[in-house]
Amino acid sequence: MIRDNPGIHFRAIQRESGLAIGQVEYHLYKLEKDEEITVRKDGKFKRYFPYSTGESLKKSLGFHLRNKTGRTIIFLLMNRGSVSEGKLKERVGENWEESVKLLMDENLVTKDGNLYRLKDPEKIRDFIKRSRKSFLEELADSLIDLFDEWKQD
Repeated sequence: MIRDNPGIHFRAIQRESGLAIGQVEYHLYKLEKDEEITVRKDGKFKRYFPYSTGESLKKSLGFHLRNKTGRTIIFLLMNRGSVSEGKLKERVGENWEESVKLLMDENLVTKDGNLYRLKDPEKIRDFIKRSRKSFLEELADSLIDLFDEWKQD
């Protein structure tokens, strides 16, 4: 499941697998300990990825496409080809610089003068097409999590 959906979070794994929470916790702990998976924090979520150095593009994209700011930047660059700093600030908000720096550090975005562009838009487009179903499921999971939080308040 993690290999097919890099960047999937705990609740999505639990819902999709149908396993009890304790079982999912145990298996994720064991997979991480055995270095079968890696974990990356994204705000309050932990995102799970297959452990493979050859999968760095998938891991980076899985992380950034599940993050609202990263997703906004990537889609904006896919649609426009290249975007200025001013347009990024306008569309993404004040925290655009930190997110773009992360995308550049992970070799997804390049900068030429004042313009930013995706390093390999075709690979990114292919990844999004293959992962489209998991993103829709994650959106539904996020809504359920939001309702769960409201119930607790």
